[in-house]
Formats: sequence, structure tokens, C-alpha cells
Amino acid sequence: MQYPKELTGALELIWGEGMLSPGGPDKVAQMLEGIDLSGNRVLDIGSGLGGIDLLLATKHGAAAVIGIDVEPQLIKSARDLAARKGLAGRVTFQLVTPGKLSFADASFDLVFSKDAMVHIADKLAVYAEVLRVLKPGGWFIGADWLWSEGAAESGVVHAWLSKSPPGFAFTTPATALQALIDAGFTDPTVTDFRKELQEANRKEIALLKGSARQKLAATLGTETAEGRLAGAQGRQAALDSGDLIPCHLRGRRPT
Repeated sequence: MQYPKELTGALELIWGEGMLSPGGPDKVAQMLEGIDLSGNRVLDIGSGLGGIDLLLATKHGAAAVIGIDVEPQLIKSARDLAARKGLAGRVTFQLVTPGKLSFADASFDLVFSKDAMVHIADKLAVYAEVLRVLKPGGWFIGADWLWSEGAAESGVVHAWLSKSPPGFAFTTPATALQALIDAGFTDPTVTDFRKELQEANRKEIALLKGSARQKLAATLGTETAEGRLAGAQGRQAALDSGDLIPCHLRGRRPT
């Protein structure tokens, strides 16, 4: 279990209700720039606590949103959040196992994924599945943590990952772009947003050193709270060195 209840509650203290990572409404709007979701059926891969899925429905007009995740406690929390907000019929969540998506071909107008595919090693396979479940002309919109050509041998990266939970599966921006092409997407793009995450991560470090420190220690214990800070500091070093390269991903299924 990567996200126990105590940790998700702590992350919500930092990033807001229903959020496991930085971003929120502004980030979702940025990722969806130029795309109208009105009346659309949307799949969210790695839906976490469900906050983004509510935004896709309430702020961007999606008619139906299905969020999928591999951790049952996250699915329960997301369903509870949707119910509290009166959106349980429009925004739903399904527990899945890694691998092939359990949806028919051409089921969705858009597939969304934010900060989840970093845990999936076979990028080509997941991109191909995304393409399969998209309707002709449908969009894939994602954000993923990628890394530089030499990052696997970087001492900065090794130091960061030694302070972080296991389960990351990085690739380079060039490899991700080629995988999108090989999967069959039209005019795919992979766009670096490292400067943006550098700033967000600095804010997280400040919170972990300041107003959130005592709350996290009370919730998670001092050792875990300090470990969270160490992980954020290690991530900052990887961002500043250029080894960690967060990117936006876009591609469209051919019509």
C-alpha cells in the first residue's frame, strides 16, 4: 500500500481536498487548454483521491468521468468524496489491476492521467491501451515524471530515490515521445514543465518546514514527517540538476 489513509490525509493538508500532488484547478485547466469537455465521457488513469475527477466534471463540463486506481483505500476515499459533493452518479471510480484496461474499444472522448504513469514501466503498452479505448479523434492528456539521459547513473537521483517510496518507472522525454508515436497517436507532444514543478516543490518544502510540520508529525509521526521533508528536498535537487524532467503529454487518436 503506497498511500495509507494517514498519508493521504497529510497530503490533503498540503495540496487540498482530494489531491495527492501539486496542481489543483489551475493545473488541470492548463493541461486541458484548448479542449472542450462539454458532454464528454472521460477516463482518469490513476485517479487517487478523486479531486481531479470532480474538477473534470464541475469545472470542465464532462458528462461522465470514470476514475481508476489500483489501491482500494483510494477508491473508497474518492467515492466518499464524490458522494459528499453530490456527484456520485456522474463521477464514478473503479478498482483495477495493472495491465489491460477493462473497457471496450472507443469508449471515451478523452483519457486523462496526472502523475500516475511514472509508476508504469511499459509506457508503450499503456499508451497503446489509451489509444484503444479512445474514440476516433479523442485526446490523451497526461502529466508524467520523466528523467534525463544520464539520470539512471546520477548520484543526485540515487540520493533522492533512497529517501522516497519505491515504485517509480522513469523514461526519457525522447523515449516517451517515440512510444506515443509507436502507439499510433497523431502529432503527439511531450513538453517540459520543470520550472513549474520546481516552484511547487519549493512551496512544499516550505510547508513541510513550517505550518504543516506539526500537523504531519501528529498524524504520521515525527520520523515519517521528517522523511517526507527529506524526500521533497531530494526531489528538489533532482529538479534543479535537470535529472528529473516533469512533462505534459498530448496525443490524439486518428479520425
